[in-house]
Amino acid sequence: MEAAAVMPVLIIVMFGIWEVGRLIQIKQVLTNAAREGARTASGAYVNGTPVTVNTVQSAVKNYLTSAGMPTAAVNGATIELINQSPNSWTNPSDAKPLDSFDVKITIPEGTAFESLKLGAFKRLTNVRSMSVTVNWQSASDSLIVVGNDLPF
Repeated sequence: MEAAAVMPVLIIVMFGIWEVGRLIQIKQVLTNAAREGARTASGAYVNGTPVTVNTVQSAVKNYLTSAGMPTAAVNGATIELINQSPNSWTNPSDAKPLDSFDVKITIPEGTAFESLKLGAFKRLTNVRSMSVTVNWQSASDSLIVVGNDLPF
C-alpha cells in the first residue's frame, strides 16, 4: 500500500534527477565546444591559413557533432565570436597579441533545444534554452620588423 503511494513520486524525482544530470552534461559539452572554438581562434592561423569566424564556427560544430549532439541542436546553435579588445577586427587572424575575445554558443528555444531532452519527459524542468560564453585571449605572434643595419 505504501509503495503504491510513494512509487509515482519516487519515479518522477528519479526522472527529474536524470534530466538535470543530462542538462549538466550538455552544458559541459557546450563549454568544451566553446573552448575548442576559442583555441582555434587564438592561434590566428591553422596550417598557414588565416582563421576566420567561419573557421571558428566550423570547429565548434565539429566538436558538437563528435560529442554526439543531435543534428538539430548542432545546426540550430548560434555561434558568435565577440571582440572584447580595444583593437578593431572581425577575423581572429587580424587580432593583436593578447586581444581578448569571447566565443558564445546558444542553443535556442524550439526544435534545437528540444532535440537535447529526454523523449518521454520534456517538461520536468523550466529550462528552454542554453547559452555558454568563454573568454579567451589571442596568442597570435607579435609583428617584429627587423632592419638591415646591425648594431656593430
